[in-house]
Amino acid sequence: MENFNDFNVHKFYIYKGSNYYLNERALVFNIFLDPEGPEEDYYKEFVYKEFPVLIGRKPSTVIDLFASTLIQILKMDIDLFINDYSIGAEGDDYVVAVEFFDEKIARESVLLLSEWFKSINNKNEFDFRGKWKVLQESFNQTLLGGPTIYSLVEAGLKRKIPVFFLNEEDEFQWGYGKKQLRGRSTTFHTDSIKDTEFTMYKDMVGNFLTMCGLPSPIGKNCFSEDEAVDEALKLGFPVVLKPVAGHKGQGVTTNIESEEGVRKAYNVIINAYKQSASKFEGIIVQQQIYGTDHRVLTVNGKFVAALERVPAYIIGNGTDTIETLIKIDNEKKIRLDNARSPLCKIKIDDDMNDYLTIQGLSLNSVPKTDEIIYLRRIANISAGGVSINVTDKIHPKNIEMVESIAKFFSVKCLGIDVMTADISKPWNEGSFGIIEINSGPGVFMHLAPAIGDSIDVPGLIMLSHFKKPENARIPIIAGNNITKRQADFIYEKLKNIKTDIGFASLIDEGIFFNGVYFCKNTSHDQNVKIILRDPTSEFAVFSHNSQQINNYGFFHESADIVILDNPDYTEESMKNILLEHGILFEITDHQIEISINGEVLSSISFFDEGDKENLLLTALEPILKALIFKYD
Repeated sequence: MENFNDFNVHKFYIYKGSNYYLNERALVFNIFLDPEGPEEDYYKEFVYKEFPVLIGRKPSTVIDLFASTLIQILKMDIDLFINDYSIGAEGDDYVVAVEFFDEKIARESVLLLSEWFKSINNKNEFDFRGKWKVLQESFNQTLLGGPTIYSLVEAGLKRKIPVFFLNEEDEFQWGYGKKQLRGRSTTFHTDSIKDTEFTMYKDMVGNFLTMCGLPSPIGKNCFSEDEAVDEALKLGFPVVLKPVAGHKGQGVTTNIESEEGVRKAYNVIINAYKQSASKFEGIIVQQQIYGTDHRVLTVNGKFVAALERVPAYIIGNGTDTIETLIKIDNEKKIRLDNARSPLCKIKIDDDMNDYLTIQGLSLNSVPKTDEIIYLRRIANISAGGVSINVTDKIHPKNIEMVESIAKFFSVKCLGIDVMTADISKPWNEGSFGIIEINSGPGVFMHLAPAIGDSIDVPGLIMLSHFKKPENARIPIIAGNNITKRQADFIYEKLKNIKTDIGFASLIDEGIFFNGVYFCKNTSHDQNVKIILRDPTSEFAVFSHNSQQINNYGFFHESADIVILDNPDYTEESMKNILLEHGILFEITDHQIEISINGEVLSSISFFDEGDKENLLLTALEPILKALIFKYD
């Protein structure tokens, strides 16, 4: 008889950081499995067909197969960095916890898998692949669907650098307290606002480069159509028109050969301004520079990568039209246009049609076999351009030149766009022009170029700030019953070692910075986050009771010292966040036991509560001196 409750899921719960179940953010839910239902082998045929990677892992039970399959669904078809799950029990239910990136996508993934397994039970048709594809398309629209943001988050996670999202600020934070790096894409809190703003104005950047004696195309910022035409006639055709403030090649028209072309390009930009309701700040008219488009990247003022960018193109086969060839090219895995694909889709628009017309072509034209047809004037990856790693080809003089530019800008990442026939030749010998400078440049194209070796720019960005992954942390003491007196004692002893230390504590009374009350939110994880977000925090103490752990988790990933004072079962889970070689203080009715990695170092007996606290603090004092500088 069919059991309608089999694979029913309910009681969803979200933890935004480390928690009772996992040492990372987790979606937790209950699931009922019919004890009289089919064994795991019954489902494996269907699961292994979709996820052959699970064949070698041999899930041994139905619930293990369910959880393992859920991880593969959450990874999407792009191998997102999601790996951990746990399985527990609650009454007749299993309790499953899985790591996740996006809450909505995670919930929908659980529901999708539940429906799929139900359909297998009932021998019903179920389009799992189609529904999963829709889910992946939804993920692509989330914040982490952006390749640069995702690659930076993954770079932190892979190096065990703590990463969490600051909802109130709509940005991510890597690292804790004083060690933190905050940002979105490659724009970080350490960047100069004025320098970031300056790079957005192409006319001023051009003037700056010219002042420095560097090659930049001559041009002028124009504020009317007639002024743009006059400037083009003065410079001589061909010319380039582009908005003074813009990015990703949006609104750029190159190789303009006539007054009519100038007027048309000018009005395209004007219409874009009107549609976006942006303030009109002018349109640059500048001389055309010939060569191949290159993006040269610096991190903390040092050259790290160079990429050649070729405009989107198709190769004829003598049979298909240009439009059909574009559709064929867009079906390639390399153009999935998601958080992990090297290239974006080639989009058909007016700019493409205009450029084809200039070449005497249309979307219905049939190119000859092996004939290359370029589809756009610009080579930006976002416009379907093709990326080629040329980091090992760039001439040392060109490296010196880009580093000399980067030193003028207090930004972590700088993308310098140049046009040159040959990046392997010095900039002052031959055709070479600096087109523009970009703060907050995309970096995934360096990590996954269409052609050539990968340059792990996201990893280099992380290490440029933290030097070593462990430097992202601050010393943390966690416990289940840390008192105000204990927190104050720790602060006083730390001040004796480092007088200006930034000390933060979260106890029952609320958040304290350097012993002074700050605030107390109803959400325990928000209180933890405030301390980790504070840029002065160098040492933190957190007290978590069982109710707070159940409702909010720990949020912070780890602890150097854990103090458990007659803990209940939930509070015992704090041992799971104790770092390797961390120190555990376990207090029972009349004894304090101190251990490292399960090896008991000492046991201290006490008579009453006052005696217990004094002995605990005395045992803690000599440990603080080594701990305070642990992550420096």
